[in-house]
Amino acid sequence: MENLYYKVKSYLEANGKTESEFDDNILLQNDSDGNGDYIKTWNVSGLAQPTDEQLNALESEATTLESNNQ
Repeated sequence: MENLYYKVKSYLEANGKTESEFDDNILLQNDSDGNGDYIKTWNVSGLAQPTDEQLNALESEATTLESNNQ
């Protein structure tokens, strides 16, 4: 789930939002059926939930953020 977290964080930052949006507005979850991680709740004011394509386009930024935080 970490990679999804960093993709969403990159998406937020690219759209003028901050990581603090996770506090009450975004909930990430893992599908117990083995389909992977997904955004369960998205309530970010003024910003649409990202598509899978938008998140996948942020893979390199997410990898960099994840590496910097380890």
